[in-house]
Amino acid sequence: MFITIGEIIKAQGIKGEVKVKALTDDIMRFKKLKQVFVGGLCYDILGLRINGDFVFLNLSGVADRTKAESLVGKDVQIDRIHAVDLPENTYFIADIIGCDVFMSDKTYVGKVDYIYQNGAADVYEVKGEKNVMFPFLNSLIVSIDVDSKKIVVDKDEFKKVAVYED
Repeated sequence: MFITIGEIIKAQGIKGEVKVKALTDDIMRFKKLKQVFVGGLCYDILGLRINGDFVFLNLSGVADRTKAESLVGKDVQIDRIHAVDLPENTYFIADIIGCDVFMSDKTYVGKVDYIYQNGAADVYEVKGEKNVMFPFLNSLIVSIDVDSKKIVVDKDEFKKVAVYED
């Protein structure tokens, strides 16, 4: 299983370097990597530099701008065995996607389809009979069991924060 750690957003220069938007809470983890997967293919990391929130990679077999441009928009992934150990009660997005969401009264809400990470709290997009989005809040989450692919949310709190698609 692969875990997405970034997205290639552009080719940088003429020698095949790619600019990566990091999708990890610790960008320095990139320095520990020797290989990444892009589009299902394995690439050795030949060079790496970090500038702000971005990682610039030189990858094996990507020696010019044309090849680098062909990778734009693709996810940068690692094999799960190379993933860091997470603290208790934290999860990889890959483990949350596909989880079934239930309210505390056992009402089925739907399946987590996407997680947005652009603010104070992650926002879960859930596809079901009615599509809904809600923020990940400690007061909302009753339990998460990634092995069973099941999330339970507090019904009363859910009604306060859930935003349904029209």
